[in-house]
Amino acid sequence: GKDKIPLPPGEGGTGKDKIPLPPGKGGTGKDTKPWSLKHIHRLIVSSAAYRQASTPNADARKLDADNRLLWRKSPTRLDAEAIRDAMLEVAGKLNREAGGPGFHDVRTYGGAGTTFYEPVDRAGPAFDRRTVYRFSPRGERSAVLETFDCPDPSAATPRRQVTTTPLQALALWNNALVLRLADDLAARVTADAATAEARIRVMYRLALGRAPTTEEAKLSAGLVAKHGLPALARVLFNANEFVVLQ
Repeated sequence: GKDKIPLPPGEGGTGKDKIPLPPGKGGTGKDTKPWSLKHIHRLIVSSAAYRQASTPNADARKLDADNRLLWRKSPTRLDAEAIRDAMLEVAGKLNREAGGPGFHDVRTYGGAGTTFYEPVDRAGPAFDRRTVYRFSPRGERSAVLETFDCPDPSAATPRRQVTTTPLQALALWNNALVLRLADDLAARVTADAATAEARIRVMYRLALGRAPTTEEAKLSAGLVAKHGLPALARVLFNANEFVVLQ
């Protein structure tokens, strides 16, 4: 418990430090191994702390509400890029093509030697790729990405912030991208199921990975009858279960 993992180059380490192997993992706790990211990943994913569930424990919460002692897996809000990718996937629009040129969802204009970028919502397979392939100009970001703390390329920071703001709920309710994908999700479940009740069940399965409870099904049926399936899609995009990894 007293051993420390050396820092990699650029974060205070030399990159030549040795990493102790824990007992039961091929070492005595005193063995060393040259710096290796694969080795670090293996240690992390095979540890008891990493493999814990996020199930709350009332006694542990009284002693360590912030989970500093890692008595459970802390719920984690998805990064902005993962949220956008998840909405595309659920709507059936995610283009899984790997590699190649990125996509530009900005309008470029300028003058006097200066270039400006304006975010726009562009549809189509070329623009529905994973967010890692998005051209990210300095100073301009998609509203959804920005509200969910996607870093600004013009600023250097050691880690991204994780905030909770009212703008996030608004972005997942009326942003142009969200409105488009809500329509796509509604069209997908309409093609997959014949009745409103079945379509609601399919939408829950796609978005949350589970069936709706009796109360949720009742409330969802009322919402769909009054405002249509796209409204329910926006509700599910806004659900904690959709944006938080348990």
